[in-house]
Amino acid sequence: MATYKGIKGVKVVTKATDPTASEAAGTVWYNSTSPSALKYAIEGAGAWASGGNLVVARAYGGSSGIQTAAIYYGTYPASGANESYDGTTWTEVNNLTTARGYFAGSFGTQAAGVTTGGYVPVWTKVANTETWDGTCWTEVNNSLTARTSGAGAGTSTAGLAIGGTKDPSTTVADEVESWNGTCWTETANLNTARADLSGSGVSTSALAYGGYFSGPAAVSDLVESWNGTSWTETTDVNTARGFGGGAGTSSTNALFFGGGVPPPYSNETEFWNGTTWTEVANLTTARQQGGFGGPSNTQAILMGGADSTTQQVTEEWNDPVYTIKTVTVS
Repeated sequence: MATYKGIKGVKVVTKATDPTASEAAGTVWYNSTSPSALKYAIEGAGAWASGGNLVVARAYGGSSGIQTAAIYYGTYPASGANESYDGTTWTEVNNLTTARGYFAGSFGTQAAGVTTGGYVPVWTKVANTETWDGTCWTEVNNSLTARTSGAGAGTSTAGLAIGGTKDPSTTVADEVESWNGTCWTETANLNTARADLSGSGVSTSALAYGGYFSGPAAVSDLVESWNGTSWTETTDVNTARGFGGGAGTSSTNALFFGGGVPPPYSNETEFWNGTTWTEVANLTTARQQGGFGGPSNTQAILMGGADSTTQQVTEEWNDPVYTIKTVTVS
């Protein structure tokens, strides 16, 4: 009869406490403390898990950061409310200088964020830009075109505000502006004008996906890739939708989640590897226009948003998911 040592070449190790699931993936050990048990760890497919609820249910805001360090600010009807997340709990912090929602672009980190554009009452577009230093918001140079409902990508010193709507009325925009930490500069336009799209990446390697061409009846599945100079159309997402969340570090990795098609709202999640979009595990709560962030397509966060009601829920994506199992003997 084969033994574990014969198969693996080592004995089962005895431990007083369990290692972390990720460290132990693929191994077996005996936990000697009460209750003692033989255990093993496995690596599973990506999934969404519950995080801490927002202090106040909100949608249509801007966001910056990652799972363990994020901020979510603004809403519509216009509010300057701002909350900070430590990976467990949301805390109210200093408000935006100008209350608004439906931003033209938001990006950066919990300690260094940037947001521009948006609606102030009553449905008036602004070009205001504010920077966040981890404590306070400061008004800085306006963007060149007052816009709303765009996508953002990048850092506090090198970012993009992509597409959206502009005057007159709700004209869909193809404009893209780049931020260098001080000023905005017009750069190459999108190939296809869109609003309520999602974005991820950095200022030299970004992705813009989904959105609406001219209103909720004209939902888009288009994806465009940015190389720092120009936009190129690439593989479409599987499900056309706008108002979704996005995460990723470049044009070759992204995660696209939630959104509206229009209603019913979407719980779908799609994973981008630089070539194809693959449907993966769904959100627990289908919704659109939440705050979102994440360092890559393997780790992301979605907070708030709206379905038939405005939400407080936060969900966190990890891929893979590591789990410790106990060997049962019958």
